[in-house]
Amino acid sequence: MIFLRFSVARKNISVMTIMLLLTACGSGSSDNSSEKSSSDQAGNSSTSSSSLISSSSSVASSSLSSQVSSSDKSSSSSTHSSSSSSDASSASSDDGGSDNDQSVYFEDHVFDEEPDIIFAVENLNQETDDTQRVLSALKTAGNEENGGVVVLRPAEDGQNKRYRLDRIDMPSNTRLEIDPNVTIEMIGALKTNGPTQFLFNIGRSQRINQLMPERVKNVQITSTQPGERFTIDARTNMPISYGPHGDKTKDTSRNFTRAIPVGIYYAENFSISDVLILDNHTESVGVQMYPDTDYQDGALADRKGTNGNPSDDVFLNEAGEALATNDQGHFVDESGAVLSDSDAIIRNNTYGRTPRKGTIDNIRIEGAHTGYGAVQTYGADWIYISNIEAVNGVGVRLESGNGAPNDNINRAGPYLSSINNIEVHNVTVWNAFTGVWLKAHSKINTNILVDTVTAIDSGTAILSDKSRMHEAARDFINGRFENTKIIGDITLERTTDNPVAEVGNALTYFMSPAERDALADVTGDDRITQADLPHNDSGRRWYLMQPTSPMVIATQRNATEIGNTSSDVTVDEAGYYAIDFSEAVTKSINPLRNEDILFNEDARNLNGGPSNRL
Repeated sequence: MIFLRFSVARKNISVMTIMLLLTACGSGSSDNSSEKSSSDQAGNSSTSSSSLISSSSSVASSSLSSQVSSSDKSSSSSTHSSSSSSDASSASSDDGGSDNDQSVYFEDHVFDEEPDIIFAVENLNQETDDTQRVLSALKTAGNEENGGVVVLRPAEDGQNKRYRLDRIDMPSNTRLEIDPNVTIEMIGALKTNGPTQFLFNIGRSQRINQLMPERVKNVQITSTQPGERFTIDARTNMPISYGPHGDKTKDTSRNFTRAIPVGIYYAENFSISDVLILDNHTESVGVQMYPDTDYQDGALADRKGTNGNPSDDVFLNEAGEALATNDQGHFVDESGAVLSDSDAIIRNNTYGRTPRKGTIDNIRIEGAHTGYGAVQTYGADWIYISNIEAVNGVGVRLESGNGAPNDNINRAGPYLSSINNIEVHNVTVWNAFTGVWLKAHSKINTNILVDTVTAIDSGTAILSDKSRMHEAARDFINGRFENTKIIGDITLERTTDNPVAEVGNALTYFMSPAERDALADVTGDDRITQADLPHNDSGRRWYLMQPTSPMVIATQRNATEIGNTSSDVTVDEAGYYAIDFSEAVTKSINPLRNEDILFNEDARNLNGGPSNRL
């Protein structure tokens, strides 16, 4: 195993100075393949009301391209690093928005005057498998001089419009166009030999111990008719299944159904558009952006066999020896100078192999899992997300990992697999958890713009949830979103008196007093808790309730006070940060609550008492 340690002198150099220097040099984007410096221990976040992502994006676009060769080499040749390199992600913008200039995010480099047209088989049955002929056509297309296009059409006799596909790894320089009349059935989980939950992959290595050396680039999956969606049927991949053996119910177990229709990993310059996903509450996302990683520990450490009790963790150097500490237990360098935990702990660089520069547009998912939904970034840079619809689940989820003590994505530190330079426009959800969900966990995420969200019979339109990291986990900080702005109409509409919003635990603390007071002691234990709420099809951790308010900003203590912004996980009631919603126009139609915005102090247990969410 190869290790790499970076260091730069950063005393007396402000982040703004670094931004200006980088912009002047034409280097304006972040790269998740190596960590970036920050006052992680102080953790003071700042939120700018100025525009987030510059319309003068030629600098950003060119800098992304210029960084590819060097960053790819570092990611593939080294597994772990302890890093303090400068934060370039902030150098994106100080003036004006992107003005919807999506060329910043995706540029079409594929030109093919004679696309390869594939027709569906005329006699579809349960033995049909179209995978190899589609893979073969894509491989040929990717080897053409200017890239190539593959088109999927219905059967030539017009009868069968369905394909049955296993995992499709998209090669560089390809465009897959799918007729809007076509439905693709996922069949990967039906195999007895090597079942898989995947359909379309961009930049995902075949083996976790042999990661691909270079990014997959210039890939598009779209409809033959712009604006008209083709269909992916994820329900065919696996029937709904509660419990690992399918012998439980939604009231007693999780939904173990799995399907990932579109996954984007170690990729650059991609576009996914015009897709309808039919789901059955699978515990995964319709379109996910995720690191192409070795899935090993996010930090170099001896976990003492506990893998969940951080107080026993021993962090190691490249030689496998415990990192040096002083009498107070602080990490120190060779001279005895104290190092912050973030600077001392060596991270797994493979968690920086995240996608960058892409667009996700006109995606609709039906029957989404409550905690997942249509689109999620587990780590990505320079992504434009627009026109997203979700029936159930979450429209757009900006969250890396799950924040558990053994979460390797967050063990990898505040920057690897972070979320930066993201625009989200026009999200609509029905019977859902939330339109947009922001949760930082232990990541420092920068430059996020959310514009226009509508939630109908859903928990809320915007949920920004505070991080609660384990206080003994030295490889964690209280993460945050920096320079994050919500604009446009943020609307929550209630059309029924029935509890049809499919929500997670977080929103139950913001239930309206009227609904809360009417709850019955279903379990008969003489108290009111989440166990008394009805479950939805996602399983026992997921509930049904009425809408709350258009925005739930749990990352702010109350309407006038942000709260303690320290990133130190040992500080009580810390981890708050500011989000700029000064240009958002909240609308609540037929509400149960009068408040347009709820804050952390508005949280209550279901018995009406104060919650412990602070």
